[in-house]
Amino acid sequence: MAVQFTILGSGSAGNCAYLEAGETRLLIDAGFSGRQIRQRLASISRAPETLTGILITHEHSDHISGLAGLAAKLDVPIYCNRDTKNAIESLLKIQIEARVFTTGDSFQVGDVTVETFSIPHDAIDPVGYMVRTQSGNVGFLTDLGHAT
Repeated sequence: MAVQFTILGSGSAGNCAYLEAGETRLLIDAGFSGRQIRQRLASISRAPETLTGILITHEHSDHISGLAGLAAKLDVPIYCNRDTKNAIESLLKIQIEARVFTTGDSFQVGDVTVETFSIPHDAIDPVGYMVRTQSGNVGFLTDLGHAT
């Protein structure tokens, strides 16, 4: 199973990454508008309609600004911990359907296992991800306050 990992954008204007392993296609964070995410995915010959899920690291706007519209329009599952879900709903003044995990837990999404871990950052309960595939593993963390 080939693994493709692409940073679609990273910075104060927005953060978003794409991971593909077998039939599993994940967006990690959605910090650009839905239109921008669509354009950035198109630049690597991908479309948001094929997404399996969206993993959210934390609730800051540069990581979630396109989340509500994208997830609702595409009916794509959102994965985050309970504190992040509550913070997103409070910030965006919406209710989101999320598959809630406890930080430190692992879960399966399609062909991959996603392990979650706590990171130091000035957010409610920020997480990093270790995505385990048959071909290898991809670790992802962002906005690291300091190395632990």
